[in-house]
Amino acid sequence: MSESLEEIALEEADFLTHITKPVRQFHLIDNQESLNDFCKTLEKFPEPYALDAERASGFKYSQRAYLLQISAATSDIYLIDPIAMNDLSPLQQLLNNKSWILHAATQDLPCLYELALKPGEIFDTELAARLMSLPHVGLGGLLEDELEITLDKEHSAADWSKRPLPQDWLIYAALDVEFLHQLRKILIEKLTASNKLELANQEFASLCNWQSPGLRLDPWRRTSGMHEVRGGIESAIVRQIWNKRDEIAKERDIAPGRVLNDAGIVEIAAKKPKTVEELKSLSSIKYRPAKNDATIWFEQLQIALQLTPEHWPVKQKGIETYPAPKSWLEKRPEAYQRLQYVKSALHQLSEEVQIPVEHLCSPDLVKRWCWDKPSDDEISTALWLSEHGARAWQAEKLTPILLKSLDNPKVDEFEELG
Repeated sequence: MSESLEEIALEEADFLTHITKPVRQFHLIDNQESLNDFCKTLEKFPEPYALDAERASGFKYSQRAYLLQISAATSDIYLIDPIAMNDLSPLQQLLNNKSWILHAATQDLPCLYELALKPGEIFDTELAARLMSLPHVGLGGLLEDELEITLDKEHSAADWSKRPLPQDWLIYAALDVEFLHQLRKILIEKLTASNKLELANQEFASLCNWQSPGLRLDPWRRTSGMHEVRGGIESAIVRQIWNKRDEIAKERDIAPGRVLNDAGIVEIAAKKPKTVEELKSLSSIKYRPAKNDATIWFEQLQIALQLTPEHWPVKQKGIETYPAPKSWLEKRPEAYQRLQYVKSALHQLSEEVQIPVEHLCSPDLVKRWCWDKPSDDEISTALWLSEHGARAWQAEKLTPILLKSLDNPKVDEFEELG
């Protein structure tokens, strides 16, 4: 017999009830037979299904899911260990093309896709909160504001690849989906009351086709501390060691920072130690894993030092087809004035409709239109926006603003001079 919310509350303070374990029973599914049985059980419950995934970010190189949490509105909670399964097809048959509830969907979708799990519909509680401009959009904040409960979050950064999983970790994981159905119901009511449900549904629909951004060009350039690297040979050293570290991390399935942290790469590039022992003595190479591989880092340093200037990294150029906006006033002043008008109008609209500016339209899309001015009538502008990824509701709100920017006296002034 399941316990009541009051029976499992640790304490009540300031009208917030602190929850220490799920109200519903939860089950760890860690073998193929129990997975098959679970899928047959849950398919009897109506959609949507609340889902969450736990990874081992910071510990492992891969972003694979090491635990999945699933529940229907009135079912028990099921914790699936995908690592223990030989065949996930029963789970795929249960969940694929079904309605899901996720919090911060884009964080979990990549590892769910990796397991060949694809939603038919999504309700993202974090995105719903953002569209409502609620003061808190994290799961903990939403549960406090909307359900007046608090949860422990001490295992959010745990190494979920560990086996067996401790009981308190399982409790933490189960709580992540315990209240998602209730939260969804409340947020739907708020969206409906604010006349935002339709636009939210458009945003949720786009999530079903969401794809993780591709690999960045030259990811080594994002090494923490790169602002201290003076370019030239030092950039070549960072690139050489970063690429070798990534190769080792992938081979060992260890987070790159646990092989050699970014500070170590930057310090090697700056100080260019003359021997392996000198490299080991660097302040950022104090812990065992980096010291154990000191010979490897020294070898990569020597490879980089032998490169001639024509093989050093060149300064990265922007991938945009237009210059940085700060130079627009000189290069294309009418585009600059359009952009200033649109940015101001979007901030005003954001306040009026209570939707953050970043959700009204992609900043890159606004810049592209202001620079190129690809259209000057309502139909072609709305079509251009849709072709470039804007949702219908975004195109409807943005089109009048873009067209009105063409009537900006300052824009007209510069175009006449041109």
